[in-house]
Amino acid sequence: MNGIGDVWAMAADKWDEVIAQVGDADWDKSTPCDGWTVRELVDHAMFWQGRGASAFGAEAAEGDWPALRASLRAKLDDPSSMEGRAEQFGGTPMPAVAGLITTDLLVHSWDLATAIGADATLPEAAAESTLMGLQRLPEQMLRNERMFGPPVEVDDDASAQDRLIGFVGRQP
Repeated sequence: MNGIGDVWAMAADKWDEVIAQVGDADWDKSTPCDGWTVRELVDHAMFWQGRGASAFGAEAAEGDWPALRASLRAKLDDPSSMEGRAEQFGGTPMPAVAGLITTDLLVHSWDLATAIGADATLPEAAAESTLMGLQRLPEQMLRNERMFGPPVEVDDDASAQDRLIGFVGRQP
């Protein structure tokens, strides 16, 4: 079984793999996020990782992803970090904040890979865990202009990745 920190680290590994492949010509390409370029998607993902890190008390200079990643991973691995609620996230319980930033990084890794033509294969365990977490949340929290659109239907026997990507409203 994978803990919260492990699942987030799988998402972060995939992010690092894909972001390393972004070339100069890729920054203005469209992504599966309606109306977002690669640059906007990357800025969005890094903003929310920083916001999540702040909620957990992880520290790093703005724009220093490697330091932020290490600090946030340490916090996510610490069970005491999962206690309480994050005021920065409207009083959301800390485990839910961890789930949200994991979802954001994992799904946007797929978006980024798809946009630039890189391998969009997500870690199966991370996709399965993330999907299970999302399915526990109320629909009204998930389906709005700030989160996800309507789900895309996939076959019952689809991979965890395809079920996750369809669940968040993208075409796998």
